[in-house]
Amino acid sequence: MKYLKINYLFSSVLLLFGLLITSPSIAQYSPYFENYALSEYNAGNQNWGITKDDDGKVYAANNNGLLVYDGIKWYLHQLPNKTTIRSVLAHKDRIYTGSYQEFGYWKKNSKGALVYHSLSHLVDSKEFLNEEFWQIITYKDAIIFRSFWDIYIYKDNKVTQVKPYSTILSIDIVNDVMYVSSLKDGIFILKNDTLEKHIVDDYMVDTKVVSINDYQNKLFVSTSLKGCFLYDSGKLRP
Repeated sequence: MKYLKINYLFSSVLLLFGLLITSPSIAQYSPYFENYALSEYNAGNQNWGITKDDDGKVYAANNNGLLVYDGIKWYLHQLPNKTTIRSVLAHKDRIYTGSYQEFGYWKKNSKGALVYHSLSHLVDSKEFLNEEFWQIITYKDAIIFRSFWDIYIYKDNKVTQVKPYSTILSIDIVNDVMYVSSLKDGIFILKNDTLEKHIVDDYMVDTKVVSINDYQNKLFVSTSLKGCFLYDSGKLRP
């Protein structure tokens, strides 16, 4: 009887332990985070953007240049003009970056070292004054670089410049449609390299749109100070 008692107690403990680790109502999953101090990555104290390539390497847009983390060590790659990198995007075998009056991509050479290739020469230098690129996204078969003043579409080794009506705050892709949010003139969509007005409403005047997403076949518009809105069938409601 004593032997059976001990085994019953042991079985009960195992069952309780199993419930604790499998039941979502009892045990909650805690995701793993790791913080990296400035002394570890040894670059500027501000990081503006982050991306990851297919190999798992992490790239950060840093005050001092392009930060690369391979899971063990950090590496810093500086632009030729050593300006701050504001945006970064890993796409296929290239790492696109945007800076002050400069944008382009990094690509590995035959020795595996990252080499920078500027695309700024594809744009008229007069149109490039004081431009700073804060967002880079892929759209269909093009790469989109966004500053506060203009949109630059890179495709087939050519750059097409699209000028908005007012300051651009964000760009979002929803169901293969590109939405461009401006500060004073509402939200536009990009068609054939031109901007067409899509959402014009008093709510959108002097409004900083943070993001646009799909929600139950409607557009979910998030702002920084005015809350969130749903857009459906030509109507915008809080």
